[in-house]
Amino acid sequence: MLRILPGVSQSFGERLRALRTRRRLTPSGLAHAVGVTEGAIRQMESGQTKSASFAVGLRLARTLGVSPEYLATGEDGADAKLPADHTTLHLVEQLTLQMHALDRRVRALETPRAAKRGRSAD
Repeated sequence: MLRILPGVSQSFGERLRALRTRRRLTPSGLAHAVGVTEGAIRQMESGQTKSASFAVGLRLARTLGVSPEYLATGEDGADAKLPADHTTLHLVEQLTLQMHALDRRVRALETPRAAKRGRSAD
């Protein structure tokens, strides 16, 4: 296993901050590069958010020049590689969006059923 930033504490937020400053990016610059708000970057770095979503994590890793595994865990396997092109990342992002949309639909369908059951019990 390889440690890219030896001596850096192993929390996700500290790794993110160290990598960002090593690349001489501001929180705003990193946020713009990965498509999130500056507040989201600050929350991740401060530990208010334990980790990023899968798609955001992939974009963060690509922008910071590390593998997603390293960003998430602080350790990198010898054969870990970044996705070869933007097509892979785009497909993962699209799949993530579709999964979230499907999850919202399922919850919307379950909500009326729960309400009906509550009324019939009265």
